Amino acid sequence: MTSTTQAQIDLRARYFYLGSAAVLILSFVSSALLSQLSRPVLIDPGIDNTYWLMHWLGVPGVVTHSILWAPVLDLILFFSALAAAALSPRRTYAIVFSVLLFIWHITLSTYSMHHYHTLVGMLVLSVPFWFGQGERFTFLWEGARYYFFFMFASAGLWKLTRGAIFDPHQMAAILKAQHAQYLYDYPDGLFASLYTYLISHAGLSQTLLISMMLIQLSFLGGFFTKRLDRIYLYLFIFFVIINYLVMHISSLPLLIFVLVLMDWDKVAQKQSS
Repeated sequence: MTSTTQAQIDLRARYFYLGSAAVLILSFVSSALLSQLSRPVLIDPGIDNTYWLMHWLGVPGVVTHSILWAPVLDLILFFSALAAAALSPRRTYAIVFSVLLFIWHITLSTYSMHHYHTLVGMLVLSVPFWFGQGERFTFLWEGARYYFFFMFASAGLWKLTRGAIFDPHQMAAILKAQHAQYLYDYPDGLFASLYTYLISHAGLSQTLLISMMLIQLSFLGGFFTKRLDRIYLYLFIFFVIINYLVMHISSLPLLIFVLVLMDWDKVAQKQSS
């Protein structure tokens, strides 16, 4: 395994942390930061022991019910990303960013009554930057890449083993459950005609489900070769777009995973030329 140089780490850090800062700005616009959760009371930790541990420690309650700490932590999270993008060594900023990002992720998911997965990419990719040049960074970065491929491939295997693709009305039923409220509130909305058409044509919607499953299963190839990473990058972006158009699920923060698919030697050459 070839060690990653400091120059290469600095390049990846700029892309990662500036991308993360952009996600935080979008989250601010969406009123999803700690200081914007309005002192929530109801929680849904699910069956995840990590969520239960965080609530046992009282962390989500403290960071959301404090007039002082909530905005302060939001600002530290944002500016730690900017500092980690611009400064080297960045270990302190990187660790602070990871810890606060983890707290925000757990808190947002708990009080939103939904365990989001879109911030997972930022969490996983933030860890390698705790270390400088050498094999540790390289190992953790490669680990993040394999986690990305596992995430997609396992989702495809889950659809296959559950037998969902063998029910010709499965996708139509999913769309009904997903968009019932939208179709009721916005019968003339921008996406209403698309949802209605797919629900009415179960064969087409089921074909779409099978196609998406096959795309996810194709990511199994990423465990054996990196030669197809450029193709996987385009497939990943395509999947995120289709997922938004058909399911109205925004996975924009998850696009940070494109960084593990990029050819960083070529990126460095383009920037130096």
